[in-house]
Amino acid sequence: MRLTQRSAPKIWVVMFPGLMIFTDPGSNDPDSRSVSGAPEVERTGFSFSIDEPVSIVSPAVFASPHSGRLYPKGFLESATASMLDLRRIEDAYVDRLLADVHLTGAPVICGLVARGFVDLNRAESEMDPHMFENPQASWFAQRSPRVEAGLGCIPRVAFNGTAIYGRKLYREEAESRLEQVYRPYHRALEALLRRAQAMFGQGWLIDCHSMPAETEANARSPDIVIGDRFGASCAPGLTDLIEGMFRDRGYTTARNTPYAGGFATLAHGQPALGRHAVQIEIRRRLYLNEATVEPNDGFLTLRQHMAEIAEKVCAFTRSESGLADLGTKKKAALDASAAKGLGRKRP
Repeated sequence: MRLTQRSAPKIWVVMFPGLMIFTDPGSNDPDSRSVSGAPEVERTGFSFSIDEPVSIVSPAVFASPHSGRLYPKGFLESATASMLDLRRIEDAYVDRLLADVHLTGAPVICGLVARGFVDLNRAESEMDPHMFENPQASWFAQRSPRVEAGLGCIPRVAFNGTAIYGRKLYREEAESRLEQVYRPYHRALEALLRRAQAMFGQGWLIDCHSMPAETEANARSPDIVIGDRFGASCAPGLTDLIEGMFRDRGYTTARNTPYAGGFATLAHGQPALGRHAVQIEIRRRLYLNEATVEPNDGFLTLRQHMAEIAEKVCAFTRSESGLADLGTKKKAALDASAAKGLGRKRP
């Protein structure tokens, strides 16, 4: 079952083969202004999707916060960065790499709105006050390397440091994005993890991302970086399992360098409370032409591998909650067969 926060508007613009980018004419009205002069709410339509399994057989929850491809029209008209530069900071098509994961018995939540509009893997307090005409005083107190780099909750820069805006924003614009896109996603993610804990006594977040082909100068990135905040956010058994599964399929791996985990890993990775979180970073060149932001010939192979790894993750997390691994494999297979029989169409 694919769920969305609200029904989608009917206006779409085709930008790339296989890609539909949402535009909303409501935010383009020059007379639609708040008292402060800031544009009124950018009506994005919906902010997340959830792919639910036929039945939930595991406490695992998979997430892709950065793969959104929906761009509000008002945002595009105010942006000075090109569409391609905005798209190149997406974790493009990671949601489609996870399209078969729900068949293993775990839900998958994906952000639908583009990262350039609002970043779902940041604390909402990670704001650059210098971007705003009327910033909150608290934004000056909390600084982070991500904010300094222009990649806060409301990003300042797109690909290669290109400025997104030619003007300062209003605080009300940030609040609208948080209220309509950021907070609904995080409420839904929290609900999925709470449900997992209610059903199994534990919740395991697998937060999936992609990374540029080269993350450091003069160095080739590993294919996969697994982040567990140096062991603080997740029991080691899951990290070991995920790394081993990728290596068995020929991928090179690293742990916690250069990515140890983002906001979601920090916020939800509390093993002492029965919450575990691990971040997976995938080298984009494995499945994507980074220059054009189009899938390459490796996409289908990686998608299959992600489904295989997800099945093992579901079996492991179920076993960790005290339920039999054999039952997991059998039930996951039955659920996958039932789902295909229903004629589901994946994106």
